[in-house]
Amino acid sequence: MRIFLILLVLMQSFLFADNSAQILNEIKQLRIDMNKRFEQVDKRFELMQNNMDKRFEQVDKRFEQVDKRFEQVDKRFDTVFNILYILMGLVFASPFIAIYLRDKKEIEDKKNFDIVKGMLFTLRELAQDNEKVAKSLRAASLM
Repeated sequence: MRIFLILLVLMQSFLFADNSAQILNEIKQLRIDMNKRFEQVDKRFELMQNNMDKRFEQVDKRFEQVDKRFEQVDKRFDTVFNILYILMGLVFASPFIAIYLRDKKEIEDKKNFDIVKGMLFTLRELAQDNEKVAKSLRAASLM
């Protein structure tokens, strides 16, 4: 009986050895298949990551274009504001300019009036000695 048990144990160990070798081969094959699957999944993730990177780059380019456009609009607004500032300055300065020009004209008119007055005074003095000049001044109603 002992021999029978020993034979039975030996047979099971041989069967188990064949079975374990087969199981080990299946496990190795499953590992290889899983590694292939993981590599495929990794490739898919890399492709997805690359596509996302490209899309983000496109979005970044769009934002840069929009930023440039806003800068152009800001420059235009700056130009318009500068023109408005100049016009507002002219509007506020125009009364003072008008007063200055009026005063300048009054000074010039007074100067010319003084010159004419002096000439008329001189002609009247001359008319006292010269009858011809006196007649001319009377004809012009200046004497």
